[in-house]
Amino acid sequence: MSFGLLSLSAQACDTSENLSGQNIDLYFERNSAQVSTEQVLKLANWAVDMHLKYPIQEVISIGGVAEESEKEPKKLAAERADTAKAMLMQFGLTEVPYDVRSGIYKPFEHLVEQPQKIRRVEIELSPGCPNTCCDGK
Repeated sequence: MSFGLLSLSAQACDTSENLSGQNIDLYFERNSAQVSTEQVLKLANWAVDMHLKYPIQEVISIGGVAEESEKEPKKLAAERADTAKAMLMQFGLTEVPYDVRSGIYKPFEHLVEQPQKIRRVEIELSPGCPNTCCDGK
């Protein structure tokens, strides 16, 4: 009796879990939730890029951050996050769920960031796939 060996080759595939998140930070002036022209342009270009590269998006995470010493920092951080979400939607990222949060910056002992880098919104787009292998079929 002979047995034939069936060879199954597992093809490597990129699933949405294997696609790295795409990140961008928007920076703000002290005590402000208004976005400078430079930052608007940066975000608009990023949004267009993301829409072209990743037509399917699983989620966009937005985190607004304020310094503790800013005026009403919790409210300000939330306003920054909301502003970023509104802008992304204006730039065409409307068919994706948003995870929006905000908070006050808490420094790490070993890492000291410059104040202008603390006043920000952190944005991460998690790409999605049309099927389990992201091959577009």
